[in-house]
Amino acid sequence: MIFYASQRANAAELARHLLNTHENDHVTVHEVRGFATHDLTEALWEVMAISRGTRCKQFLFAVSLNPPEEADVPIADFETAIEQMERKLNLSGQPRIIVFHEKKGRRNCHVVWSRLTVSRHTLGRMIAIPMNHFKRKLQELSYALFLRHGWQLPAGMRHKADKNPFALTREEYRQAVRLMEDATVLKGLFKALWEQSDSKAAFVTALEAHGFLLAQGDRRGFVAVDLNGKIYSLSRWLAIKGKDLKARLGAPEDLPTTEQAKSFLYDRMTENLRRYEQSVKKQAAQKRQPLVRELRELVRQQRMERQELIDKQNTRRRTETRIRISRFATGISGLWERATGEHARKCQMNRQEAKSCHARDNKEFHTLIRAQLKERQALEQTLRFYRTEEQQARLRLRREMAQYVSTATAPFMPLKPEISAPDKPPLAAQIEQLETKIALLSGDVHQLQASLESNLLSEEMRARIRRMIERTLETLHIKAIEEKQQLTRTEERQKEVERKQVELNQYIRHYAELQHKQEELHRKQNANRQFYAVVTHMSYSLNGLPRWDIRVQSPPPEKRLDEKAYVANIQQLKNRELLHTITTTERPKPVIEPETAAPNLRQSVLEAKEILRRAGLQPGGDDRRTVAPARNRITDTTALSTRFTQRRP
Repeated sequence: MIFYASQRANAAELARHLLNTHENDHVTVHEVRGFATHDLTEALWEVMAISRGTRCKQFLFAVSLNPPEEADVPIADFETAIEQMERKLNLSGQPRIIVFHEKKGRRNCHVVWSRLTVSRHTLGRMIAIPMNHFKRKLQELSYALFLRHGWQLPAGMRHKADKNPFALTREEYRQAVRLMEDATVLKGLFKALWEQSDSKAAFVTALEAHGFLLAQGDRRGFVAVDLNGKIYSLSRWLAIKGKDLKARLGAPEDLPTTEQAKSFLYDRMTENLRRYEQSVKKQAAQKRQPLVRELRELVRQQRMERQELIDKQNTRRRTETRIRISRFATGISGLWERATGEHARKCQMNRQEAKSCHARDNKEFHTLIRAQLKERQALEQTLRFYRTEEQQARLRLRREMAQYVSTATAPFMPLKPEISAPDKPPLAAQIEQLETKIALLSGDVHQLQASLESNLLSEEMRARIRRMIERTLETLHIKAIEEKQQLTRTEERQKEVERKQVELNQYIRHYAELQHKQEELHRKQNANRQFYAVVTHMSYSLNGLPRWDIRVQSPPPEKRLDEKAYVANIQQLKNRELLHTITTTERPKPVIEPETAAPNLRQSVLEAKEILRRAGLQPGGDDRRTVAPARNRITDTTALSTRFTQRRP
């Protein structure tokens, strides 16, 4: 597990973070121990109230436990890690809070301890437990947990030099959340621009091409101001010291201040440019709206499933508790059970049953959580694809707006039509006038109907008014029908778009799953191939021999052995010369090669056969002679040579 720990105060902010259901899919308060209340917020306020009686400013110690993304960690493993952490940091018995967060298909745990305790050596005074070297201690514990569970170690934990250069600090992440930006993309952009430039002018040009202005900060020397007036500290986002920045960028006093940079960008950001930015962001939000609805529906359904399981377990727990209580007798029978020890036996049996029931409920809950996490991870793969596409669109929009700002121009935006001449208004104005006339006419229909009852009108005028009323009502009715049909068609098109979007998301998710399975299969095949290669060449590696394939093959013609000529040559040698070729230590060893290995081995066999034949022994025959005992063997080379000479045919 990766640990993020800090000493802190501000109990209200920490309570909001722990109970934040807006950024987290699920929030589960697992334990509130050692406080006068079981409410998380009230418990943190209680610690803060106690700290007012001391001089301790950072009265809380908070740790975040983050297992690997692919790991399935039950609650018991989290609790075991927390207990080890308490013993290592001297926090055993301190009031603590445990909360589980689930977000983006991952589950992590947050633990908060109170550092305040009563000292035994200062006559009951309240002190704060010192947290000396807690980062080093937690790093050792994290390394041990990775090895114990068999998880793959991060690159930065194996070698410090391989640490991810784009890793975010807590300050960078929180600033990016406040500014509604992707912190990883921003850090990668700043680092890429810094590495690509070799001078101040090149770095300033690269920043301006992406919508940033280099300025002098109020508290830090060099900052970057974006088009919306947001400020980014270069020493923080580049992870570079101030002296290194000054070495390339010079003195920060030569740069404009942040207020001057904001004023310059505000003058260049016209209303038309702001509308263009809002329209692009609105289109991106509409594009991801179906996926957001699907995610919200999934989270809502998962919360309902969890609540149903919790209600079911609570009902079952009450029933089982009543059954266990009913086992105890009352009155005289109860006293008799206590006297005979039956009451203690039933208590022990009830405790064991309650423990097993609690383990069963935890297992059921963990099984449900694991299934929901897999379902959420499948949707997260599609969300990552859309996030990557949206990040690229934001970078492209930033570059386009930077181009318009640098050239003091504005993108094309359709303007409202204006009347060019009073005698010939445009088509939109004509339609608007016509709709106004129809609306006025529809308002006078009731007056026209009332005027028909007047006796002052002739029959011809009454007929004209009736025809006018009928045409007006028919026009209004047709317009209402057309509006209703248009609304129906719009809704149908919207539903069709949403349906196709859902199908596309399913196809993308299915493609991502197939691609993930294919990559997993390739990894297994590569691992098996490497293992097979290691096993195949294991003996040769141990013996120091070269790795070449062993197979039955004949050497090339130029390196084959003429056995008859070689045997004739051996037979011409004297015994001493023949023994010298085998027993001498000064003889150079032939190079082991696939082409000469078989001929060299055959030469050695022929020499050994010739020596055995001269000694009167038949190599490979059934009538082999027994070898004399060790005390009767001839060990002297001269004597053995004499014996071979006497028996030579």
